[in-house]
Amino acid sequence: MVAALLAAPVVSAKNTTEYTVRPSSGEIPPVSIQIYDSITQGQTKTYYTNVGTGVNWLEVDLNWGNQANSLSLTIYKPSGSSIGTYYDIDDRVIDGRIHIDIVPSQGYVESGQWKYKVYGVSVVGTEDYTFNVAQH
Repeated sequence: MVAALLAAPVVSAKNTTEYTVRPSSGEIPPVSIQIYDSITQGQTKTYYTNVGTGVNWLEVDLNWGNQANSLSLTIYKPSGSSIGTYYDIDDRVIDGRIHIDIVPSQGYVESGQWKYKVYGVSVVGTEDYTFNVAQH
């Protein structure tokens, strides 16, 4: 599965030049937020994590596993502006997962409270998922 994630882009979003968003190449290390939750069609769940100073990049993993359902993830910096909305739209493998790294173009990740919105784009019934954010 990791090889498929590296072979082609797995996310789509409008992006600012402040951050590069790329498919993640690693396993999730100890996390600053770890959520087990569920979502339905049209529902939004919001989560927050505090990012300290000197963080080189964030690793974000939203995993629902059921490729028949579709979720999106919108990420906001502490300043309130959105980095983008991400979908599981890999042309080769739709795997029910958004696993990305958020890397600043220079310096460190903006410190403060980051916000993450999980949205049930197309969900039949209820979809369970895990949501993790790690600071590197």
